[in-house]
Amino acid sequence: MKVIGDGLHALSGSYVLDALSEPERESFERHLQHCALCTDEVRGLRETAARLGLAKTLDPPPQLRPRVLSAAYRTRQLPPPVAERIGLERRRRIPRLAAAVAAAALVVVATLGVTQVVTRHQPGGAPTANAAISRVVTAADAQTETARTSAGGTVTVVVSAGQRAAVVSATGMRSLPASETYQLWVIGPHGARSAGLLSRTGQVGPVLASGVASGDRIGITVEPAGGTASPTTTPVIAVPA
Repeated sequence: MKVIGDGLHALSGSYVLDALSEPERESFERHLQHCALCTDEVRGLRETAARLGLAKTLDPPPQLRPRVLSAAYRTRQLPPPVAERIGLERRRRIPRLAAAVAAAALVVVATLGVTQVVTRHQPGGAPTANAAISRVVTAADAQTETARTSAGGTVTVVVSAGQRAAVVSATGMRSLPASETYQLWVIGPHGARSAGLLSRTGQVGPVLASGVASGDRIGITVEPAGGTASPTTTPVIAVPA
């Protein structure tokens, strides 16, 4: 489907959910380069979706995600009037933003509800890891960064300098064969340190990476099943911490 003109303004929520086709995504990303309103909305939706998903993880029924995505496509979202949006942008974006946040919250909960699977690879077990994750996500200095990976999908990293830790989640990365796995790394000036193994399904997190210092990067690589002591492949993503 080709989207032109003001119709691009209605794609913010679907873009954040990684629910656009490749042509739609490319068109919307070109649109973002000169639309400050949509850029602000995407940033806000990503941060809200990430915090909602990290703050409360559930074990959803398998049919929930396609049901929500289907409902999102059927729900019309009105674009802001171009001629009036400078003076009225805050008031006119509220209904559209609220609907997109609600859809984002449901899908993030559905796709990121794998805490028990991930934290078993981390020292201290699920209860300890979950408490540490909560401290990072709710920290006053928490900063959120979301970016696309070369394996498809997006990764969201929430970093707290005060907690010296980061919380990582991902959705939409390609599934790996049984012989491979995703591995999380804290990459500093003296090399990379493993922060745990991730699900090979491409739905990841929330995962805690501790001992994160200023200047470090959070990276994900594809490694042999069981993981490695140091990265053997180019990271599919490396986000500055």
